[in-house]
Amino acid sequence: MTQVLELKFDTDNGKQVTLSINNPKSNLTPAEIATAMTTVINQNVFHKDGHALTAINQARMVARTITEFDLV
Repeated sequence: MTQVLELKFDTDNGKQVTLSINNPKSNLTPAEIATAMTTVINQNVFHKDGHALTAINQARMVARTITEFDLV
């Protein structure tokens, strides 16, 4: 199973940006995620089309199972 932590932020132009983290730690707490997201906003490191991240919108863990088939 593949897991991705999706961190969704609002920008100063009213749009959303998603940062995806592959294979995150399995024992992350909501408080740790919120702290990390606040740090990302406060450090002003990421921008989307010149627009800063301004607020936490949502965080979610996405899990999916991938089955590959040997066709040869």
